[in-house]
Amino acid sequence: MTRLRHLHVNIHVALDMDDKEFGGCFELENLVSFSRPSLSCCKDTERMIKRLPNLSKLSCIIFESPDSSKDCKQFPRLNFLTHLESLKIFYYGRAVNTGEFILPLNLKELTLSSFRLPWDHISAIGRLPNLQVLKLLSAAFEGRIWDMREEEFQELKFLKLDCLNIAQWNASCDHLPKLERLVLQNCKDLEKIPYDFADITTLEIIEVHWCEQSAEESAKEIGEVTGEIEILISSSYKIS
Repeated sequence: MTRLRHLHVNIHVALDMDDKEFGGCFELENLVSFSRPSLSCCKDTERMIKRLPNLSKLSCIIFESPDSSKDCKQFPRLNFLTHLESLKIFYYGRAVNTGEFILPLNLKELTLSSFRLPWDHISAIGRLPNLQVLKLLSAAFEGRIWDMREEEFQELKFLKLDCLNIAQWNASCDHLPKLERLVLQNCKDLEKIPYDFADITTLEIIEVHWCEQSAEESAKEIGEVTGEIEILISSSYKIS
C-alpha cells in the first residue's frame, strides 16, 4: 500500500490514519493524487494529511462530526503540502470557525464548496502567488457585497462563481489582470458584472447561466463594447 501513487474513494468513507491498524509511522510518500476521502474535523485532519507529504492533487469532503467541539471547526492548515497544485474541498456542517486559509503557495487550482464564509476571508486565497483557477460553489462564501482588493488574484485565469448570494461585485480590470474566462452560474442576486472588465485585455469568454437578467445584460454590454469577448448565456427568462 505504501507504493500507491493514485487513490480514489468511490463511496463515503471516513478515514483516520491514527488508527492502530496503520501503525504510528504510517506514511504514503508516493501518493500524488487522493480523491474523495471524507475527513472529520474532530479527527485531526492536519495530522492525517501530513502523512501524505507529496500530494499534488487532493479532492476531499470535510464534515462536521456530531460531537465536534467549537475548536474543531477549523479549516485545516495545508501549507506543509509543498507539492500540492490542485485542491478541492467540499464541506458539510455548520459554518467553519476559521481565521484565515493557510494554503500551499504552489497551489494553482482551488475549488471550495459550502463553507459559508464571509468575503473578507478570501484575501488569503487572493494572495496565493500561483493561483490560476478558482471555483467557488454552493455558498462557499456568503455576503451581498464582494469588494475586491488590490494586489490579489494577479495570476488568476479562470473564475467560476456558482450558487452564491452575492448581489454587488465591486471590482475593476486591475483586480483580475490576467483573467481569460469568467463563469457565473445560479448567482440569482448578482445585479451586474463590473463594466470595467471590458478592459481586461486577456479576457476571452464570459458565461452567464441562470442569473439575474441585469447580469445577463451587463455581459452583453461588455461583449458589444469590446467586440472580442465571447458571451455565452443560458437564460432563465422567457423572451416575449
